[in-house]
Amino acid sequence: MRFIGVECFADQYFFGRLIMNKDFIRKERNDTEVIRGITERGRDNFSIGIIDIDKNKKIPAGYIEVFTSDNTTIYKHQVNCQFLMLVGPRQFEHWIKKFLTDSDKKAEDFGYDDFNDFMEDSKSLKPEKSYRFKSVMDFVFENYEANDNHIHLMKKHLDYLIDKQYKFDKDEFLSI
Repeated sequence: MRFIGVECFADQYFFGRLIMNKDFIRKERNDTEVIRGITERGRDNFSIGIIDIDKNKKIPAGYIEVFTSDNTTIYKHQVNCQFLMLVGPRQFEHWIKKFLTDSDKKAEDFGYDDFNDFMEDSKSLKPEKSYRFKSVMDFVFENYEANDNHIHLMKKHLDYLIDKQYKFDKDEFLSI
């Protein structure tokens, strides 16, 4: 039962850990395939697509914005129970960098030469096999619940959507 589509292996690893069920996550080839996966292949089913804000995304027809913040924008299909989540600023790695910065950390604290080195590592075929990448992720997962931040809110949003699925209520969702 894979109903959350993501665009890269780093996303697959991260969001699998975030929702504590990697079986829900489906890795697609790219952001276009994530969107296609929820709009075409998942048309009659509950589904979520998580993509980067890194480009001028064309949101498919029929989707309306239900939530926005500095780091996340969430769209829902007007009729179907399908959601599109855009994380940023820019790419997933910048989304993580924002958390690190807010926590007074940087990529260098985890053995990287700089942020670009972290980005290259996360773009590798299996980033979860990198000790440094896993160290960053471990830090995030050990600390995201400590205060209000974009990752903690994303966790709450995903938990709500997975729990409610077809019983989505916008007012309830926004009160999270």
